[in-house]
Amino acid sequence: MDDALQMSFGSSPGERADQLLAELGYADWRPGQREAVIAALEGRDSLIVMPTGGGKSLCYQLPGLASADLTIVVSPLIALMRDQWLRLTQAGHPVAMVSSAMDEQESRAALESVRDGRAKIVYCAPERFASSFFLDAIGRRRVDLLAVDEAHCVSEWGHDFRPDYLRLPQIAERLGRPTVMACTATATVPVAVEIAQRFGMREPLRVRAGFDRPNISFDVVALEGKGSKARRQAMLEAGLADPANRPAIVYCGTRKDTDEVAEALRATGLRALAYHAGMEGEERSRVQRRFMSAVEDAVDVVVATNAFGMGVDKADVRSVWHMAIPTSVEAYYQEAGRAGRDGLPARAVLLAMKADLGRLVRFNEQRAGDPELAIAHERGWRAYRAIKQFVYGTGCRREALLRHFGDRRSESPPLGRCCDVCDQLDWLPDPETIAVRRPTRASAPTPVPDLSPADAPLFEALKKWRLEAAAGKPAYTVANNRTLASIAARRPAGRAALIEINGVGPAFVGKYAEDVLALVAEHDERLAA
Repeated sequence: MDDALQMSFGSSPGERADQLLAELGYADWRPGQREAVIAALEGRDSLIVMPTGGGKSLCYQLPGLASADLTIVVSPLIALMRDQWLRLTQAGHPVAMVSSAMDEQESRAALESVRDGRAKIVYCAPERFASSFFLDAIGRRRVDLLAVDEAHCVSEWGHDFRPDYLRLPQIAERLGRPTVMACTATATVPVAVEIAQRFGMREPLRVRAGFDRPNISFDVVALEGKGSKARRQAMLEAGLADPANRPAIVYCGTRKDTDEVAEALRATGLRALAYHAGMEGEERSRVQRRFMSAVEDAVDVVVATNAFGMGVDKADVRSVWHMAIPTSVEAYYQEAGRAGRDGLPARAVLLAMKADLGRLVRFNEQRAGDPELAIAHERGWRAYRAIKQFVYGTGCRREALLRHFGDRRSESPPLGRCCDVCDQLDWLPDPETIAVRRPTRASAPTPVPDLSPADAPLFEALKKWRLEAAAGKPAYTVANNRTLASIAARRPAGRAALIEINGVGPAFVGKYAEDVLALVAEHDERLAA
């Protein structure tokens, strides 16, 4: 296929780009992709800012495969590199990867394919340029494109600054200054300007695709007071009990939290595993494989620190949950963007506690006494103020995110729900749903049905049973009073009748039908006696 790619060029860069897209089996361009590919074919620098799932990788993969010269793709994420490398090699494309996760034999084979001209694209982390073996291999080739993924890492004002990225502009000069394509999903306008300046880009193409993800709904729940932690866990469990919200990624603030939350989810019957940097590499890989797979032992939920997710291209993630306030809006949006990459409705839910703000404050204060961290200290406070405003703001969450990234417009209306503010959601979940509509001033909550003297004892028995079934969690996570009163008034004789009651769904029936129907039958026997 790759020989055909090189031989079937049209007469113009635009025609070449369209032919390349068709040769690789794609039907349509996503916004900004065609312009980026044409720029690379013309040898023009580019700065590509696209949201997560927007198709950045195709912008450098396509021109890389079309050229006999070498394309170097730099990424700090082994998971991302491996995922892209695996997909391309399985499709028969000559692509190499060099990473610290590979053994000596694999690295030697990859470097040889770069050295002898077989590989058209090589993936590497920025640290690889400190290796004389790697420099020798790429030094034997003409490099026509240097693609820098996660390019915000080169900016000291980016949310994920990495010193190894600062050497990349010098590396580009050492390679004969090939065309540079800098790609990122989370660069604000000032960060994008700095990236272009650091690489000395010459009249670069600037592609700034809309940041909006119209298929994702954004909900924020601010939890306060006694019992906040238990309510947070209950909301997570209630949400994930709905199959429509799975597969899911749950982000926690600490390694300990990931283990505890994953264990609690498993206790509810979900297939949940923890993932964090403290685990052995092979164990982390096993968790990732089980989450990515569609086989029988696949994992429904990964509970992770921010070590998981970047570069994990699982298209059907239906929800992303944050159990702690992230360090920045950029980090939050990047992680939330793991949901719904297939374009279907998905949700991002941030369950925020005031204690999270204290953790971020302490983290920033620790930097105050170190002169070398002066810039990072200032950046940290700026990020703190932005994420705090996002969590406790009263306006539309989607608009707040777009405004943060300098995107004042939405390409299309939300696909389904928008956010907790626009949809006026209240967060006292019934067993089968994570959100019920907040009553407005013009309407009062639906009252508990009036019970006859004969039904009242059953209602009290159901409330006593609910307390035991909740096992220390808030009682409403099992059922609210209105649902119990309806059961007491209608006294269902079987599962079919039980599921007809408002507030009762498949999850409730699966967990509690036997107990509830037994209580109803016992009550009826007493009345008949």
